[in-house]
Amino acid sequence: LMQKMNDLRTPALVVYKHKVEANCERMLKLAKDHGVTLKPHFKTTKCLEVAIMQTGGTKCGMEVSTLVEADLLAENGFENVIYAYPISPHKTPKCAELSEKMKSFVVFVDNVAALKALEQWKLKDNKNWQVLVEVDTGAGRSGVQIESLDAVSLIKEVVKCGNVTFSGLYSHCGHSYKCKNAEEIKEVGKMATNKMLTLVDELKKQGITCPSYGIGSTPSCSKPAPEMSKLTEWHPGNYVLYDLMQVKIGSCEIDDIASFVLTRVIGHYTKGEDVFLIIDCGWTAISLHGVKDSEETSGYGLIVDHPELKLAHMSQEHGIVKSKDSTKPLDLSRYPVDSFLRIYPYHSCATCAMHPVFYVADQNDNIIDHWRPVKGW
Repeated sequence: LMQKMNDLRTPALVVYKHKVEANCERMLKLAKDHGVTLKPHFKTTKCLEVAIMQTGGTKCGMEVSTLVEADLLAENGFENVIYAYPISPHKTPKCAELSEKMKSFVVFVDNVAALKALEQWKLKDNKNWQVLVEVDTGAGRSGVQIESLDAVSLIKEVVKCGNVTFSGLYSHCGHSYKCKNAEEIKEVGKMATNKMLTLVDELKKQGITCPSYGIGSTPSCSKPAPEMSKLTEWHPGNYVLYDLMQVKIGSCEIDDIASFVLTRVIGHYTKGEDVFLIIDCGWTAISLHGVKDSEETSGYGLIVDHPELKLAHMSQEHGIVKSKDSTKPLDLSRYPVDSFLRIYPYHSCATCAMHPVFYVADQNDNIIDHWRPVKGW
């Protein structure tokens, strides 16, 4: 028997397959129209079914943030996988295993210590390590500062290593998450691209060819600056599901959000002047992101089709829902006990990480599949 959405035990993460497909197809087309290769990130869903959609069925060219993700892709016939996380020496043995197993497994380096660990580890069959140098174009996280002499110096060290192949440059472009609209996103993408191209030109002057150079964040790739067509690769990830954060930034429309947490009302409470609902969705089922906006918005998520409601507080398994307008107490009769609410998350990556199974729905709210994300590191 086909399962209906209302048969699910809550809280449950529901994913609309048709929206995931549309988001994947749109990003593939954007990259193609700009003449770049899309090498998308797996980290949002960590579900094999989605990786196949992200690559347009080719199973070629994915990024991962953990080694268990890489294992899953390798075991299922994927090639050209990038471990998009700074490699540290203790992870070298596992990365060696994947490098020897796969046609192309690329690792990140942003410091000499990590590079030396690779240099000392000889792969079987005289195979070379494939290395991307991660550069920081403004996000302020990992990556060697792109304008510093350290960037060129590190790349020269990579090129000198006999058992290492310099595969190119990578930057996350995470500062696009501070933007408030599409124009700001495009400006960040333009500046990051220009910094990358400046380094590529400098390397060329010093006799070093850069095979690939790409930036990646869902905002910058969803609203690409024209200059980004000069890159070779894009690396977005969150776009497969999107979320409220992306809507707020200007990356997408609210109808592009492909996942939500389904929850039930479990109680009505009037305590003095405090009138509220409790739902069976706490911070183990939806991300605590959004706290900075919770006072003036819908709280820790957007309760779909209920602009009057606000997810005001959460504990581990309880969610407290109040009136968004404190001068208008809730009419509790509108939300019967055991009735359903749907909540769009502020951050879909973090919310996905909390769920062992994604319930995949069609446009008629039939549950047509179960996707199980790979867990661990």
